Amino acid sequence: MKPLLTQLTPLSALLLLCCSLGAPATAQPLTSQDFAELDQAIAAIKTEAGLPFGSAIALVHNGKLIYQHHSGYADIQRQLPVNRDTAFYIASATKPFTALAFLLLAQQGKVNLEQSLQQMWPQQKFANIDASRITLRQLLSHQSGLDNQPLIWATAYSGIHTAETLKALTSLSVPDPEAKTGEFRYSNVGYNIASLWLDEQSGTAWQDQLQQLIFQPLGMQRSSARQSEAANWPLALPYSLLKSAEPLYLQKTDATMHAAGGMFATVGDLAKFVAAQLPGTKSPLPASVISQSQQTQISTDSSYGDFQRSGYAFGWYTGPYKGHNMLHHFGGFPGYSAHLSFVPAQQIGLVILHNEDMLSRDLNNLIADYCYGLLLGDAGTKARVKAGFAKLEQKLAQLPAMKQAQQQKIAGRKTLLSLPAAAYVGRYQHPQLGEMTLSLNDQQQLVFRWGALQANATGFDTADELRLELVPNSGEVVKFGVEQNEVRQLTLSGMTFSKQR
Repeated sequence: MKPLLTQLTPLSALLLLCCSLGAPATAQPLTSQDFAELDQAIAAIKTEAGLPFGSAIALVHNGKLIYQHHSGYADIQRQLPVNRDTAFYIASATKPFTALAFLLLAQQGKVNLEQSLQQMWPQQKFANIDASRITLRQLLSHQSGLDNQPLIWATAYSGIHTAETLKALTSLSVPDPEAKTGEFRYSNVGYNIASLWLDEQSGTAWQDQLQQLIFQPLGMQRSSARQSEAANWPLALPYSLLKSAEPLYLQKTDATMHAAGGMFATVGDLAKFVAAQLPGTKSPLPASVISQSQQTQISTDSSYGDFQRSGYAFGWYTGPYKGHNMLHHFGGFPGYSAHLSFVPAQQIGLVILHNEDMLSRDLNNLIADYCYGLLLGDAGTKARVKAGFAKLEQKLAQLPAMKQAQQQKIAGRKTLLSLPAAAYVGRYQHPQLGEMTLSLNDQQQLVFRWGALQANATGFDTADELRLELVPNSGEVVKFGVEQNEVRQLTLSGMTFSKQR
């Protein structure tokens, strides 16, 4: 048994040594020089982008942390660099942790994966679905066939909710129009519902379950599912190439940290978690449960960048990568990107974190290609990655024109309100989603506020519809219901709020 993540160097240093590699393997042990080109390419692409956002990388092999990279700023304005203590929000990369916690509880006999949603809440009425046909296993492997956009908005974005309102929203779940029960469709809904039930059933918040079952045993001292705790550490602030160098306005709070996407962690802590997934590594987590978490639950047929997705396990996509079976899960949220992956048979694991969201797909593809390529003995790795960075620079060169064109398109839309703007001002209420308020700014532009969200409205193509950017870099259309020259309601993403008189 290999000890869990033996550290060969101080966390702020780069690679010094690598033990002999399993077949296929590089001819010689890797040195820091082998990763120098990657470090330089990452620095160059940030210079080209004109935004010195932060990055953190950890590469694990044979239970050892063989390469780390820290660059850019956690806080650009204050010029606080990313270092070993910087915690990043990891968004949906939380799912492998939540799923593993459920499996550990199942091993202890505290939960039953075959229990139906109706059995989980025997007294709950589900008006739109047959809850007796949906199991906890299906909730955790995206096979529930459920859709519930209000639940997603409340837990991930607005933050306006209580246990009671979330339970009420759960009972209003509807069939997913794109996937029946037993079919795969990725969503936050299953994890949101499962964690809400676990909180109620166990009397222990899901955040504390992660702390007790995973963080503490693995020594993950800079990982938390609560923003209020993570706020005591150096945190990477969120940035985006499509915005200015100011942090994005939408930042996480405890109310928007949820079991489908609710963790802050350092790259070193996440490397410990990835190392614990590798067979033969000495770990305090039961090997049988780790193995169970990696067993494919349903077949899929998709890809994300270079990563094929032929199946989904418990919180992990599975699929071939460079001729080997890889498990991975990524996370994205405005201003953040997270990559967790590993190839069990070759004892390789990789963590990539950024506090920027637009470059992540292409950049992470290249970083992973470089790291896995070197360890798997792919002779064409460096040349291929170099060419990939050159293409990425070309994309960046086109970004200002694309950004300007989008801004002009948005600004060019006229506001087609049927009543004076002042008639739309007021309070709008939803029984489970809380209150949305509309006011006018100095430019007589409608301003929307809903919990943690806010946006200045711009015009849209249809009468009594406006465009909002409540979530940075993502547009939504709000439609007003006007009757007898009076605004009665507004509808956003299928959620209707009634205007209060």
